[in-house]
Amino acid sequence: MPDNLFRPRVNEDIRRRSYYGKFIFNSHFLIFLTIAGGVFIYSLLGILQTLEPSVWLDLIASALVALFLLPGYRSLLKPADGIFLLPYETHMGAYFKNAGRYSLMLGISKAAAAAVIALLLLTVGHGPVGITLFLLLSFIHYTVNFHIRKRAINTGVSASLTTAILFVMSILSLILVLQHPAWLILSFVLLFLTDRYVKGREYRALDWSAYIEHEEVQLNRYYRNVSMFTNVNHIDKQFKRRRYLDPLLWKPGSASFGKEKMYEFLFYRTFARDHDLPMIILRLIILFGIVMVWMANLYVSIVAGLFGIYVIVLQMSQIYSDQAYLLWPKVWPVDRSHIQESYVTFSHKAVFGVSLVFGIIFAAIHPGFAYIAIVFPLWGYLTNRVLSKTVYKKEQELSD
Repeated sequence: MPDNLFRPRVNEDIRRRSYYGKFIFNSHFLIFLTIAGGVFIYSLLGILQTLEPSVWLDLIASALVALFLLPGYRSLLKPADGIFLLPYETHMGAYFKNAGRYSLMLGISKAAAAAVIALLLLTVGHGPVGITLFLLLSFIHYTVNFHIRKRAINTGVSASLTTAILFVMSILSLILVLQHPAWLILSFVLLFLTDRYVKGREYRALDWSAYIEHEEVQLNRYYRNVSMFTNVNHIDKQFKRRRYLDPLLWKPGSASFGKEKMYEFLFYRTFARDHDLPMIILRLIILFGIVMVWMANLYVSIVAGLFGIYVIVLQMSQIYSDQAYLLWPKVWPVDRSHIQESYVTFSHKAVFGVSLVFGIIFAAIHPGFAYIAIVFPLWGYLTNRVLSKTVYKKEQELSD
């Protein structure tokens, strides 16, 4: 039975990634990545010609690679496995070995991309031997770190502490091997001792609860990352109070409880109290802001800002999709047109605020072309208007 269990589950996970991947890597995003990637490489090569060998440059390269030398373990276990697979525990070796290979493959692309950027940085002051040792040690850390973190699940050792220690060890090992090849021995010793320490605290029997909980954490983390670019229905919707967003929630007067105004306040409240959406939008602003600042190219800054607004508008639409069909219309039954008008009012104000932030970033980077920043709020208004109509059209089709 365990031998026939892994293949359907890995196929399910691949289908899940393919499903969300087609929404994330659409034609717009691929064009943006192509432009941004090309300009990034071009600007990086230009910067490298002006740099001098430095230990700080080695530290940047080591830290960049070390960030991606901690692949997560995906066991693909489900809650019911803690009951129904207990009799097969001694026969699960092949299953967990296949899950390990699959997990290593999931993280290899990010590690390879980081290694390419680090390789370019290391061309300043290092020869082929030093760079080869650096890449070889990176691969060793990638695989050994993975097995240590996998073992740590079945122990009482803190997962976050293990991750922090391995991250520091990776940076230390990589930067030292760049200084002298003999430091490679210390890296092997540290990895061996850490592995023995974790293995010595490994439980004899499989801690099914820990493995299942770890899988749920990894899956939810994947969904949260995907939700930055497209709607994800599998995330548990929770709400929390963020006091720093309280100014967005004014105390409504009596007029605000009418059918024309009530839903606008509820949309504001949902946004301010949503568990993920404010932080997702903040991360997107920071991400595209970094691209604009790093590239410092007029056309790339415009494209990055416009695309960032487009993605954020897509994220905003989930407030309407998630709330306008659920409890609210039952508690406050009003005509759908009032709900739609309230969302348009709310979303235009929110998108204008986001567009203003991108406009300020653009003006700060290109003060001579600050007048072009007017494009961002105009684009935000038009994009929000078009996408809002798309949401309403889908609603009308579903109601027919």
